[in-house]
Amino acid sequence: EGSDTMDIGRTVLMNYEPKTRLDAGTWGTMGVGMGQAIAAALVNPNPGCVFVAGDSAFGFSGMEFEVVCRYQLPVIVVILNNNGIAPLNPDDFMDLSGTEERLTYPAKSLTPSCRYEGFATA
Repeated sequence: EGSDTMDIGRTVLMNYEPKTRLDAGTWGTMGVGMGQAIAAALVNPNPGCVFVAGDSAFGFSGMEFEVVCRYQLPVIVVILNNNGIAPLNPDDFMDLSGTEERLTYPAKSLTPSCRYEGFATA
């Protein structure tokens, strides 16, 4: 489910100051977080911000990470890889070989072994 990361963040990542948390709100729209992180870092560069997203949400706006790098913004990026938003056992997916077999799973099933930290090394 797409809002898992946001729901977990609301209960585990405590905020103690007003106006210190931005999330997708009531509708749980995925992909808005990176833009919010950029804006937050520009408005309040000290201390900066932490951006926590699920792998599907990062897929919507992950390329905006280039803006964070280009302007050397104080943003820490945490991506929770729960293999997309489909009910899929990651072990079953990894046992498949070839494009044709993997296309039998829905596109919203993401690669369990995706190395998102590679964005930071580019």
